[in-house]
Order: sequence, then C-alpha cells, then structure tokens
Amino acid sequence: MSKFFMFALAILVATAPEFASAFTGVDSSMCTIANALSGTTARALGTLAIIFLGIGAFFGKVNWGLAVMVVVGIGAMFGATALVGSFTGGTAGTAAGC
Repeated sequence: MSKFFMFALAILVATAPEFASAFTGVDSSMCTIANALSGTTARALGTLAIIFLGIGAFFGKVNWGLAVMVVVGIGAMFGATALVGSFTGGTAGTAAGC
C-alpha cells in the first residue's frame, strides 16, 4: 500500500507544477547539502582523509582495501555533480539544478 501511495504522490508531483512548488524548502535544503558536500567542505574532508590514511600507512595500520575504498569514495563525492549533470543535461562542476 505504501509503495502505491509513493508512486501516486510522485505522479501527482510530476504532473502538477503547483504541487511541485510546495517542495521549494526541501529543494533549497538539499541544494545546501549538495553544495557543502561538493565544495570547500568536501575538499577539507577529503584532504583530512588522505592525511589520516597516510599517517596510518606510515605506522603500518592501514588495510589497503580501506585505502582503496577511501580513494574511490572521495572520487565519487567529487564526481557526483558531473555525473548527475551529464544525466540531466545540467552543467558540470556545480550541484545539479542548484
């Protein structure tokens, strides 16, 4: 029943622009999060992750599978906006649609 309700709500929002405009607060919040996770905050977190990974490797405490996952995660974090932009026809380098 809940899947049907979610599907019906999605169809309603997609077909009626006046219903879609009710979600502008959610949109702005999501854009704020997306911009934070793809801007300078993300660069700082990525830099700290690499620094801690290097320190752990220096002391021999790094599982190399974890190191690969951290690097792939950082790549996904920075590549997400370009990937979504290519799917939606938006511009790369900014949070898509924001």
